[in-house]
This record gives sequence, structure tokens and C-alpha cells, in this order.
Amino acid sequence: MAQKKKGGLIDRLMLGKEKSEGYARATLPSNRWELFWDIFKGRFGKLFIINLLVLLFFIPLIVLIFFRYVALTNMGATYPFSQPFGIGFQAPITMTGLNENIVYNVNMLIYLLLPIVAMIAAVGVSGGAYVIRNMVWTEGIFVANDFWRGIKQNIKQMLLIALIYSLVFYMSIVSASLSNYAAVLGSGPVWLFKVAEIVSYVILAFYTIMTFHMITMSVTYDLKFRYLFKNSFMFTIGLLPHNIVFVVLGAIPFLLLLLGNFFFTIGIILIIIFGFSLLLLVWTDFSQWAYDKFINDKVEGAQKNRGIYEKVKESDAGALKKYREQLALSTRSSLNSKPIKPITDDELKIAELPTSFSRGDLEKLKESKQAIYDDHARYVEEHKNDPEFMQTEEEKALEQEQEERQKRIEKAKKELSKRKK
Repeated sequence: MAQKKKGGLIDRLMLGKEKSEGYARATLPSNRWELFWDIFKGRFGKLFIINLLVLLFFIPLIVLIFFRYVALTNMGATYPFSQPFGIGFQAPITMTGLNENIVYNVNMLIYLLLPIVAMIAAVGVSGGAYVIRNMVWTEGIFVANDFWRGIKQNIKQMLLIALIYSLVFYMSIVSASLSNYAAVLGSGPVWLFKVAEIVSYVILAFYTIMTFHMITMSVTYDLKFRYLFKNSFMFTIGLLPHNIVFVVLGAIPFLLLLLGNFFFTIGIILIIIFGFSLLLLVWTDFSQWAYDKFINDKVEGAQKNRGIYEKVKESDAGALKKYREQLALSTRSSLNSKPIKPITDDELKIAELPTSFSRGDLEKLKESKQAIYDDHARYVEEHKNDPEFMQTEEEKALEQEQEERQKRIEKAKKELSKRKK
């Protein structure tokens, strides 16, 4: 039998306490908003650990983005945008489109490595999304163990999701950069290139939402990739306003990076603390609501409103009261429906055996036990008609119903045994 070990602070943060602690059914929140705040406030330490684990696998992607920034900065410094011409720099014929050309070339070259770093990041997402799903379902979790279990269960689909997303991202970004470059050069109608650039970004945003749905679906349902893709597309189209709102809410720490200066620093700090966990928590909480609304009724064995405590409506109060009365009757012990004699008689004692006992001592022990049994039987016979021990009509009806049910079960067993013969 395994023993519980009391570890230090790091052990408690990594492994958590025993499963389902503090999550009794009656204490669960009654809607998704309450569930989010309950997890965010009550399990912030675990969200922090999950965020660090996911962030670890995103380091190669962060390094790639940093290299892109360095490449743009270095090429901007070496190209003659603001250097004094004639002092080591030859004036170009024209600088029109030079900046856009740099961006296009850097994006085209640097993002060739995106599929590799994206699939590394997918390892962290598969573990983090699985643990967050369990938290939203209010299941007890062991962060490190469940993170590893999520990787083993979901890694194949997550790698495919990351690979396809990286290709869509590459084509969209390179296409948008090329369209912008062509528009500046005036190679054709400017509005046409601007439309192409906007369409590229719209496709990328649309597929990003699809990818979020594929991530949460893959850790919730056992689906083949084609159905995963199809369902994610339908949810992206059907819940487009909701999708945009919850993506923005979850990505607030990342959006702060776009504001620069002070907000950039705040965004970095928030991302390190809970950025990835917040995004996964917000999106998973929202997507579970969507799945309850549109999928779970159609899936055999699927549970609705996991993690949500449904409050009893007034219209159900009568049925609930009747159910509780029936439950109380069915769980009533036979001991509290029969008289039991209090142990007050000093003369009724069990004979004690000496260290060395004989057959006569055993006979005395047997007689003392029998005396207690007989005395109790007399007490039951004398008090069986007392009002507090009389069966109510409900109890009699329930007892009769149970006897009839037992007879039906026995009859069915006999019929079944005959068929087997």
C-alpha cells in the first residue's frame, strides 16, 4: 500500500494535492464565468507551473522570432537609408520599396525554420491543453504527471496541427509581404495588392481560430484529423464573433507587446507568469461551453456541463424533495427500525478467559454470550410495538416494492439459466 509523502513547496506545486480535493459537487461554480475565476484564483500556482512547462517548449520559436528581429535590424543598419552619401556609401538609383524588400526577404528565409520550431512548441501545447482541460472539468490533477500524459495521448495530432499551421502561416506572411512590396513598387493596381495583403492576413487569422478549436477538440474527443478539421471549420464559421472575443481576451498579455515601451515590458512579465496558461484556460472554458451546446448531446456517453454545478430551479423543487425522501427511505438501516437494548445491565457481562483456561471456562463464555442474546431478544419483543419503531406507510410500501423487485430479479436469473442450458 502506497503511503502519502509530505514534500516541500516545489513538490506540492508540481504534483498537487490528492485528486479532487476541494471540489465537492456542491461547491462547484454554476456557470463558465464563475468556473474561470474559480480556477484562476484558486489554482493560480498550478497555472504558473503549467505556463512554465509550455513556455519551455516555446523557447525555439521565441529564438526564431528574435533572430528575425535581429536580421531586420542589421539589414536596416547596413542599407543606405540615412547614411551620408559620398562617405563610403554609394547613392542608390532609388530607395522605393527597399524597406519592403528587406521584410519580404527576411520573412521568406527566416520562417523556413518555422515548421520545426512549431512542432517543438506543439509538444508543450499537447501537455498544457490536456492539463487545462482537466482543470476546467474540475478533475484533480498532478501537474507534472498529467502534463506528460497529455503529451503521450495527443502528440501525434498536435504535431500535424502545428505542421499545417506553420505552412499556412508561412504562405500568408510571405504572400502579404510580397503584396506590400509589389504595391509600393507600383507593379500593378495598388488596390489589388492591398486586397491581396488583407486577404492573406484574414486567412491567417481565420486559420488561427481553427487551430485553437482543433487543439481543444483533440484533447476532448477521439477524432480522426479530417473530422477534426471539418468540425473546427464549422465552429470557426458558426461562432465567429464569440471566437474573436475570447481569442482577444485570452491573448491580452501577447497583445500588450504590440503597444511597445512600458506595455511591452508588462506583456513580457505577464507571459512569463501566466500568458500561455491564460490563453489555454480562456479558450478551453469557452470551447467546452460550445461543445456542451452543439456536440455533447449528439455524442454517446459524453457528459455535459462538466465542472458546472447546476442549481435547482423552483419548478424542480418538488421532484427534488420527493427524490430525497425516497433516497432517505432506501438508505434507512434496519438497525434504526428495530429496538436495541441500551447497554446498562451490570449483570450481563461476557465471561473473561484466564491465561490458562479449561473447557469449563469456554462453557461459561458461551453461556454469558447466550444470556446477552436472549436478553436482547426479550427487549425487542417487549418494545417492537413502540411508536418510534413502527414502520410508516412509505417504509412498508418501499419494503414491499423491494421484495417484488428482488423476486423479479430472481425470476429473470432462472429464465436466463434455462436459456443457457
